[in-house]
Amino acid sequence: MKREYEAPVFIAALAVMFFVLGATHALSSAQAAIIDYAVIAGILALSLNLLMGYAGQISLAQASFLGLGSFVTGFVVSHLGDNHGLGLPLSLLLSVVIGAIVAMVVGLPAIRLRGVYLAIATFAFADAFDNYIFNIQKLTGLGSGVTVGRPRLGPWHLATDATLLSFALIFLAIVWLLDTRLMSIRHGRALLAIREDEQIASSFGVPVTQEKMRAFLMCGAIAGLAGSLYAYQVQVIVKSSYALQISLFYLIVVVVGGLGSRYGVVASAALFTLLPYWFTFLKGWDIIIAPALLIVTLVRNPGGLPDHFQRLRDARELKRRREGEEDIAGLRPKIVGIERDAVVAPADAELLRVESISVTFGGLNAVNDASLEVRSGAAVGLIGPNGAGKSTLFNVISGFEQPRSGRVFFEGNDITTAPSHERAALGISRTFQHVGLVRRATLLDNLMLAQHTRLDYGAIVGLTALGGSRRLEDESRANALELLDEIGLADFADLRVEVLSTGQQRLVELACAVASRPRLVLLDEPSAGMAPAAAEHLAEQLARLRKNFSTALLLIEHHIPLVTAVCDTTYVLDAGSVIASGPVRKVIKQPEVVTAYMGEAV
Repeated sequence: MKREYEAPVFIAALAVMFFVLGATHALSSAQAAIIDYAVIAGILALSLNLLMGYAGQISLAQASFLGLGSFVTGFVVSHLGDNHGLGLPLSLLLSVVIGAIVAMVVGLPAIRLRGVYLAIATFAFADAFDNYIFNIQKLTGLGSGVTVGRPRLGPWHLATDATLLSFALIFLAIVWLLDTRLMSIRHGRALLAIREDEQIASSFGVPVTQEKMRAFLMCGAIAGLAGSLYAYQVQVIVKSSYALQISLFYLIVVVVGGLGSRYGVVASAALFTLLPYWFTFLKGWDIIIAPALLIVTLVRNPGGLPDHFQRLRDARELKRRREGEEDIAGLRPKIVGIERDAVVAPADAELLRVESISVTFGGLNAVNDASLEVRSGAAVGLIGPNGAGKSTLFNVISGFEQPRSGRVFFEGNDITTAPSHERAALGISRTFQHVGLVRRATLLDNLMLAQHTRLDYGAIVGLTALGGSRRLEDESRANALELLDEIGLADFADLRVEVLSTGQQRLVELACAVASRPRLVLLDEPSAGMAPAAAEHLAEQLARLRKNFSTALLLIEHHIPLVTAVCDTTYVLDAGSVIASGPVRKVIKQPEVVTAYMGEAV
């Protein structure tokens, strides 16, 4: 049995067991109801974990989504009644759909906001629901609430708490399976990249806005489902059950359980729900214990206990697998192997043209009327002293900055206004001064994320494993493992990037830069942080990259011997302006270039 099915099958087995226990009266109605509340809490925690743990988007409106699902269910039941057993599937469906739609509306601020500002925006939404939407008499019944009878599903009457518990467990298994599938396809890896750094995600070709909206949609849909199940269990729905403090409670549950840990957040939700009932002396104290646990978690282990244990495991595994081996940073890895399936432009054809780019930050001219050209298959250097504007020009080329004036052309097409993820899809890849990887993801996941633009399937196809998505994922995995083998890190594929040395991370970043088979790779100080032995052999790796992938290079580098070994031509920036260009060995001897670096002509 595949690992992704193990937990859902176990949960389904629990559903059968509790149904039998309830039918034989070995499980009391009160016990079944308490466990059912814990299961529903687990479903709601998974919805928030999808948004916060995977995508890094803070929400203080989870109780509002829960209440929305409950009141939609109450509205359906009160207006349609049982309706021959159709009330249950209809209420579940509407709760999911309306929850998803409203969550997308709430997520609109996430396009421009993040962190505490996004939290404030979701808080405003929750406050609006609490004071306005949940005060609509026909929807919520106000003080008297809405009564929901026990549902029927066709000929079956889900009349007992044990039956409802089994029903809720089936949906927990389904949500768990969908969550597991999400994190095994390109859309789940995209969320992890967004959580790490939106620029890094975009450089891999991830449409950040679209993926964040999808995360909100799925979060709202699952929370709406939880709300519907809660309505059938509690039977009398009142607006006080969905106050803001409930949202804060679930935020604590997810953080303490471990952001991004499926097992951790479900276990945390179950414990926070069950312990006050099992140990009655804890009732009332949970409002003190929960914030205390949150503070301890944030101070000691911000990623939660599961993240802490994962770090320890990875460090231990790294040490074990290194025993008896040379230091990987001193090896001579190669970047070879995967044949290009794209048509390579004729040699010396124009690939990139930058015309008169100017970028201003306040009153500072970071780039001033700079122009350069990269031809197909060429290696071009971009050198200059610190603060010359080199990285800013890179950001313009890769779409992270919009110029005040000037144009950028790629393969003859004007891409000046194209967003960064579209440029990645066109064949422009890049590295960063600070390693541009998802540090809390594995090496294998990073290499597969780098192939995001090549995996052409939708979210529904991926979640259902239809339409060839598994085949594409298998091919992506094989390519990733081949690249890891070429850089000498195949044995560490299942370890997280953060446990590697900076030099090793640079090698992984270089492999990621070529994984999507780009036409042009922008390398921003690739030797930074590398051990001398690894930096010494970087020129050989880049030469292999050009030869085996027919890839053009544009290289920012302060290590001049590396530039002379790799590049055919170079441009020199100083104070935002191009002061020299031409063959490398001639340019670096020009007096104005020496003056720019040394402060005076030598």
